[in-house]
Amino acid sequence: MIAVLLFAGLYLMDWSFFRSSKKTIRYGYFILLIFYLTWNTLAVSWPGWPNPNDMINLVFGWADQISQ
Repeated sequence: MIAVLLFAGLYLMDWSFFRSSKKTIRYGYFILLIFYLTWNTLAVSWPGWPNPNDMINLVFGWADQISQ
């Protein structure tokens, strides 16, 4: 959970860049932030929920088999 808060903090530190950008980019920024926080909070607190590393392994797992 500490890692989730750390990366959310880093994400929010980029706010100075997004503050001066278009409104649609700002909305996308906050949608991604909320999605990221929700996904990782569920992955930490609910044992059945896949964490992002599991999803990456699921999508790109075929590449690991090729490299061996």
